[in-house]
Amino acid sequence: MPTRRRQTGANARPHAVGNEGDGGGMERENLAPIISASAALAGVLISQAVTFLRSSLDKKHDRNKLLRQKYEEMMFHFTASLQYTKNLDSCTTKAEVLALSQAVDARKALSLCLLYFPDLVDASNAYVQGQVMYFVSLVTAYKDHIPFNAGSQALVHDPQHQAVSDDLNRKKIYYENLIVSKAKYYTKA
Repeated sequence: MPTRRRQTGANARPHAVGNEGDGGGMERENLAPIISASAALAGVLISQAVTFLRSSLDKKHDRNKLLRQKYEEMMFHFTASLQYTKNLDSCTTKAEVLALSQAVDARKALSLCLLYFPDLVDASNAYVQGQVMYFVSLVTAYKDHIPFNAGSQALVHDPQHQAVSDDLNRKKIYYENLIVSKAKYYTKA
């Protein structure tokens, strides 16, 4: 078997590693573009993953911000609704009592609960119903010819009025406590 000598100098041919017929030179030539394409693909995938994660975090932040704003709005309506019974009690004519037939602020709070806070719906609805029963008690007991306000007349003419008032107070306290206990879930930003 003849030995091969390596040529040197200007007439030297490039010697490919593994050109003994195993195709190794061709594999190495293709390896660089494959690595480059893989690196580019990995970069795109990582970029997309980071974009998706950031988008998810932004959506969660926006949702938490909206919930906090709506929770504050619901609490403001609840607080305003506390004036409803005082307004009813101080009415001096049947027309004034009838003008307050709707517990507007309590209903606004209930609407927000229905849309955003399912944990509070039952307590809010019970509170609204308590206010309705309070109104019914006052309007049925009120007599125009008696010179006292509606609250005083209801205590005198409706034996159930004190029980209705106590029931409304229990519902109010329960709802208020629930608002406070659920605040940590709905008010994070």
